Amino acid sequence: MASATRSLPLPHLPELDGVRGIAAVVVYLHHLCFTSLRGDGWGLPILLMRDVSRYGSAGVDVFFVLSGFLITSLLIRDRESPAFYKDFYWKRALRILPLYIVCLLGVLLFVPHTGGYVLLSALFIVNFANVFHVTSSGPFWSLAIEEQFYLVWPTVVRRRSVETLSHWAIALAAGCMLLRFACVPTGHYNYLFTFFRCDGLALGALIACRFYRYQREGAPLSGDRRYFIASLGIGGLLFAVPLLIAPSRLALAAALQQTGVSLLCAGAVGLAIAYTGSPVMAPLRSRLLTFFGLISYAFYMLHLYVMEAYDRVRGPLAEGDAWAYVLRVAIVLAITITLSLLSRYLLELPILRLRKRVLSVPAPKAETEAPLFAD
Repeated sequence: MASATRSLPLPHLPELDGVRGIAAVVVYLHHLCFTSLRGDGWGLPILLMRDVSRYGSAGVDVFFVLSGFLITSLLIRDRESPAFYKDFYWKRALRILPLYIVCLLGVLLFVPHTGGYVLLSALFIVNFANVFHVTSSGPFWSLAIEEQFYLVWPTVVRRRSVETLSHWAIALAAGCMLLRFACVPTGHYNYLFTFFRCDGLALGALIACRFYRYQREGAPLSGDRRYFIASLGIGGLLFAVPLLIAPSRLALAAALQQTGVSLLCAGAVGLAIAYTGSPVMAPLRSRLLTFFGLISYAFYMLHLYVMEAYDRVRGPLAEGDAWAYVLRVAIVLAITITLSLLSRYLLELPILRLRKRVLSVPAPKAETEAPLFAD
């Protein structure tokens, strides 16, 4: 058992709501403006939006870093509690499962031939769907990675000092990155497996360890800003290098780019935390971004299915029909926001009120553990 540590409250950082909101929106744009847009017979603005939104899948990696930071911070705070495991897994279940189960039932009932996919998703192993020869589509793979990580990570947090925990986080992140490069000679670049994609969670956990240390010393995390800036710089470089690599070397390009994305996301989240409350971070505290951060879980879980339903009703877009394209983006956005609000106020928040009945020590109202979200 780790030595006793003084329990420190986890303050609400509104900048992280804004970061979460950005992540949700860029994933939405990735699907609406890139993965589902066919052909090149569009005007320049739409083609430009398509090229920019190509990289919106990085929003998922932002969610991973945020999750690693928030949940590791809570685990460190509660690690001396006799009900450590019980409280943690109850909080996770009440936060994730209600909407998750509704989405699984919707897929099972309305999307043909998805029984195997729903079963793997229910077991939180759908990120290994190709091992079982099951077709995977939708957001569930990212939550599977999270839940597999959090089967082990709470025990590590409980049994190790915060200083040792930071070493574990560095080792996990570095090991994950190196494993991606080790598989380059085989041509492998499927990063849905947890051991290829947990570096974002580990980097978020590392930031949580640093945040705890500075909290304990009564100093701001801005003391680590040079590390976060370096993470942004190195990440940006690794992300850009694949643009110079021959198309035949896809595995190397993928390893470089995914590692760059993880470092970029960790640097961005770290800077948002380090400069919380400062004028430079005011845009992240805006009403619009914090609103999307508030509904980010449902928004992430639902937008793909809203898009698919719209396309079934409306039919395929005619190439070059810019008005139909813009209308599709706007209508899917409006419906997704509406459903996300209904989910939050009619499902998620009522279920979260059950915490006071099952937790040993009720969680503060300000604590939000937004789980992850999908490509």
